[in-house]
Amino acid sequence: GTNFLSLDDVNYFFGGVDGEARVLSEDDKQRFNSLIEDGGLVFVNASASVFSFGINVSEDVGAIAFAVQDIAGAKLYFPQAFTDFALNGNTVGKTFNLDDTYVKAWWIRNYSLSYARNLIESTSSSFDRLTVGVTGKIIHGFSYIGTDRVNSNVTTGSSHEITGNTDFRGYSAFSSAFGVQYDFDTVKQHSSWGVFPSPAGNGFGVDFGIAAIAGNWGFSAAITDIGKINWNKNTAVFSSFGEIYLDDISNQEQMDSLEQRITGDSKKINNFVTGLPTALRIGTSYQFNEGVVPGSLLLAFDYDQGFNDLPGNTKYPTISFGTEWKPMNWIPYIRTGISYNTEFGVNWGVGLGIDISFVELHFATSDMQSFVLLNQSKRISISFGSRWKIN
Repeated sequence: GTNFLSLDDVNYFFGGVDGEARVLSEDDKQRFNSLIEDGGLVFVNASASVFSFGINVSEDVGAIAFAVQDIAGAKLYFPQAFTDFALNGNTVGKTFNLDDTYVKAWWIRNYSLSYARNLIESTSSSFDRLTVGVTGKIIHGFSYIGTDRVNSNVTTGSSHEITGNTDFRGYSAFSSAFGVQYDFDTVKQHSSWGVFPSPAGNGFGVDFGIAAIAGNWGFSAAITDIGKINWNKNTAVFSSFGEIYLDDISNQEQMDSLEQRITGDSKKINNFVTGLPTALRIGTSYQFNEGVVPGSLLLAFDYDQGFNDLPGNTKYPTISFGTEWKPMNWIPYIRTGISYNTEFGVNWGVGLGIDISFVELHFATSDMQSFVLLNQSKRISISFGSRWKIN
């Protein structure tokens, strides 16, 4: 999805008219610029739990779990200066600042081992349960592309001369299975796919969590994905630094210099390090007693705070209110709620849970409004999960 273009907007600006490209009027240009006034984000996230297994050994010993999860994601953020320049050209006396631009994309796999245990007996405390848990993750990174620094600007002077500065650096790494070949490579690369491709980076991460139950109330807090990945296979750095000047497009030396500043240099490096999508998560819930409402009803509130802009994460805090209701034994769990953050505003989530003795099936979307008002939607999400239970 995006944070600025609805499906209607995409069809209007990029869908054409009667098979021909649309010629934008001045009003169209102003409207498009107003849509991206605060910058534009385009993203995609996908994850799959390849395998997971958990067992509650006993109340004294605790529970252990193992999981393998693949995560892929990409984020592209660009300031309004890009579209302003594309739509209106290099207006005399105007400076186009590109400092906020960034690109980040990766594919990683987590091998996770978790342990959790209840610490208290309900008779000796005001809490019925106080559980702590920790997860250790061995991480294989298969690909990464990301900017590390963008400090660039361009100005058109009164005599139509173009001046500016560029200061850019980005990194990339790819598993040998991709067969990616850089310009500076002299050895031919070949792709070789498999279920377990050779990693381009290795890392380690940790999750910590605590949960408590006191009567009908539940409380929880966690810090997830503390750690880093060291990328050390097929790694490269791309950089550009210097001043931009052009006042004569027929001057080949100036044109060559401009091309060099735009494209930059690339070279092989031994390694570079990225973090993980670290986040703080806090939640509380209330379980209504039977008889107050038909069936089982749970209300919940969550607060999530990410600490970086890696794929799947955001520095904007997200608050969520939700409910889970099971009116009768033969009716599935009905889940709904709303979430809000500055980047995407208010979103309506809906889910359904089916518990058939030995198996659970779960369906959900965090953007139900995208299905109800498809043409006005800016993003779409869907998830499915199943869990098999052995007593």
